Amino acid sequence: MKKGVLIMAAAAVCIGLGSLPVRAGAPAAPSKLTFVVQASPESAMRSELTVRSPKLLKKLLPEKVRPVQQVPLTDVYAVLEKQGAAVRYAIDAQGNWYDTQHRQSLELPQVLKDRLHGYAEAVRAAHYGQLTSWEEARKTVAMKAVCRIVDLETGLAFQAQRRAGSSHADMQPLTKADTAVMKEIYKGAWSWRRRAVLIEKDGRSFAASMHGMPHGGDGIPGNGFSGHFCVHFLGSTTHRSKTVDSDHQWMVYKAAGRLEEGFRLASPYAVADSFLIAINQQDPQLLRYAFGDTANPEVGQYISGIGKMKAIRRINPFRDQDTKGRLGLELPVEVTVHEVDRRPIKQKLTFHMKRSDESARWVIERIEPPFFPGQTSKALRRAQSF
Repeated sequence: MKKGVLIMAAAAVCIGLGSLPVRAGAPAAPSKLTFVVQASPESAMRSELTVRSPKLLKKLLPEKVRPVQQVPLTDVYAVLEKQGAAVRYAIDAQGNWYDTQHRQSLELPQVLKDRLHGYAEAVRAAHYGQLTSWEEARKTVAMKAVCRIVDLETGLAFQAQRRAGSSHADMQPLTKADTAVMKEIYKGAWSWRRRAVLIEKDGRSFAASMHGMPHGGDGIPGNGFSGHFCVHFLGSTTHRSKTVDSDHQWMVYKAAGRLEEGFRLASPYAVADSFLIAINQQDPQLLRYAFGDTANPEVGQYISGIGKMKAIRRINPFRDQDTKGRLGLELPVEVTVHEVDRRPIKQKLTFHMKRSDESARWVIERIEPPFFPGQTSKALRRAQSF
């Protein structure tokens, strides 16, 4: 199964999201089942696999459902078409199916669920890159190697060459045409913002993160790119400080399709930091995972205002607390807030963290005061602007 066969633009397939009609008599078998993988709901890049086996599709009927409080975060969906209508299901990491419109889960036979889950995982494997350490990836992404870089959100791709870098890869677009594609990915303006990307070389696809700001030495004359840009892999560090860049690492996990795993491994402090990183990198999906609750009303408000933010930075580190045995935690922190067309201000935020039990991952329950971009009070600005 080749990645190029599966990936198609978001506009390539038009699918309805309504419910299947209920008709008297024996229910008609679905005519088509399509598995869809997207790194986020906003992603134009998607991978698809269509199943038309009548024998398999017939086993999806009759449907048994039960209500659920929320549909879990996922990047895998199944679109089931029947008699001209379609219904979209979310599929979680265990292969469970959820009707996204009615907040219901399907009770499927385990054998059938396992088989369908195998299809879904095959599409995920084709869509994402390998979560590979920098020490391993650099053997393939060697000095002077030319690679294909694919942006995970837009699906746009360009050629680049590794020209330098020992702690991570310093790369340059190969030609003017490649530079133009890279600039299109950044909406026409060079930026330090990190983006989840796939680095493809010699039949392998690595999960990575790049920024889009030309800087430093220039080694490919005539490519229209003055300098190089940085590409980070799992565990790679900056050249000067030799420290791991958390913003890049979250994007690496996203490029591997393993954000849930990254959050399971994260401390409550790292989860709180991921909210700040999501704002800084303008990444709604990372923000959703920080809260871990698609029904939380704060999530939608933060996402709707994310474009009004330039940056939000911690002034001081979080104060260490003993988290053993605790299911709730309050993390106060001072930040500097930079909104578009406004002067920066200092503000104290408290992250209320929670987990369901000691084996569960930490999530943000709420932030106080609620900080919705573009709604900072005028009084606070007058008191704290500088």
